[in-house]
Amino acid sequence: ILAQTYTDFELLLIDDGSPDNCGAICDEYAVKDSRVRVFHKENGGVSSARNLGLDNASGEYIVFCDSDDYISEDWLMCFNNAVSGDLDIAFQGYHYLRSDEVEERYPQKMVGTGNVELQKCILELIVSNCYGYICVPAFKRSLIDKLGLRFDEKSAFNEDAQFLSEYL
Repeated sequence: ILAQTYTDFELLLIDDGSPDNCGAICDEYAVKDSRVRVFHKENGGVSSARNLGLDNASGEYIVFCDSDDYISEDWLMCFNNAVSGDLDIAFQGYHYLRSDEVEERYPQKMVGTGNVELQKCILELIVSNCYGYICVPAFKRSLIDKLGLRFDEKSAFNEDAQFLSEYL
């Protein structure tokens, strides 16, 4: 993430009570890079960790990257270019990796470029199997705050899709 070509961002690292050395590694990155802020908490699950990030984010847009996601060096630049028109949401493609096989499920550089019918947007996300991948959209923070949206901490499955549905 720190190797992004777009450099004007904050990175919130949430240590969700990891039993290994993750918390210390996060702290080391915060010392090395002023864009990194670290939060340590008791284990509460992915939704709880994301909500802590939402509670502390200060950027205009919010994107999520989980520990098992790999992102290209222009991931944030593509989002920034897409939202420059003051969009409420923008989407990027992803590659689903399975062993040595690469399966593209969504256009790699698809981004929002204007007003799109909500139904068309939802249908395209479902058909392309992108609905449950939280690293695909960039969300406008002011809209998240206005709607009071948070991830459901009681849900252990499809919390990404639920959050996206409520946002849309």
